[in-house]
Amino acid sequence: MNISFYIMIIIVILLAGYTSFLSNRHKHTIEKMTSMTLGMSIGMIASLLIGTLLGVILKGNLFMSTILSMGISIVFIYIITGSLGILTMIESIMSAMMGGMMGAMLGDMVATQYADSLIKIMFTLYVFTISIVVCYVFHLKSKRIRYLQNPLIYAIIMASFFIAFHQLGPIVSLENDNSNNSHQLHQNQISNSNAMVISTAEYQYTPYNLSIKKGQTVTLRLENNGKIEHDLEFKRAKGIKIQNGNVHQHEGNNALHLHATPGKTSQITVTFTQDGTYDFYCTLPSHEQLGMKGTITVDS
Repeated sequence: MNISFYIMIIIVILLAGYTSFLSNRHKHTIEKMTSMTLGMSIGMIASLLIGTLLGVILKGNLFMSTILSMGISIVFIYIITGSLGILTMIESIMSAMMGGMMGAMLGDMVATQYADSLIKIMFTLYVFTISIVVCYVFHLKSKRIRYLQNPLIYAIIMASFFIAFHQLGPIVSLENDNSNNSHQLHQNQISNSNAMVISTAEYQYTPYNLSIKKGQTVTLRLENNGKIEHDLEFKRAKGIKIQNGNVHQHEGNNALHLHATPGKTSQITVTFTQDGTYDFYCTLPSHEQLGMKGTITVDS
């Protein structure tokens, strides 16, 4: 883990501890509706942050990241709002469970290149929410609060916080899904002697836009560099002639199909016999919507 990760954890714990201290100190003076709103707000944003972080770290294991995020979020929110009464606790726990599930799904689904920015955004929202609660619930009568009455000031403070924190570098060190293809162009001209290699990870193909000459015979190779299974299927099978290949390919009414489990490669040798654009995508649920699609352009 990087230094920004530990700084984030320290800030999260310190803000939670201070909020817990204030909650216990003012538990007899806070109105029930206010305490329930407080618990729901903190429970949701804290669990979203926890769930997103675990979803990114445990990418590919949604069940484990969901269970852990829900459990940690419940304990976390109990420490903060446990002194505010049973109704607040119920509201807080329900929000924590819901936020933990959503955060884990979000962290698992987000493309790797956006994961760090997403965590930092969630962290900024956490700091923002806790700051609002501390200022307007526990320190409302303080003279210093008058300087924070303007929402624009808060927006500037949070934007500055995000920019400053971003300079510390990535929060978690993620494996570069494109480590073997970082300098590969998205537009790739295939020669007769080369294989057509498409690497896949969460949730992208590299390259995703290729071109080839009509009549060329190439070995189409799907390399899975991710942590979960992926596949590649052509929406148009007409014009693709299969020469030979290994498992998990078929030619039917809809598509030619390749499938690869994590760390494995699947390939097939084909000839593109017709001009046109051949669209391909990952058939696993929601993968296409998350960006796993591309094209091969065939011309004379």
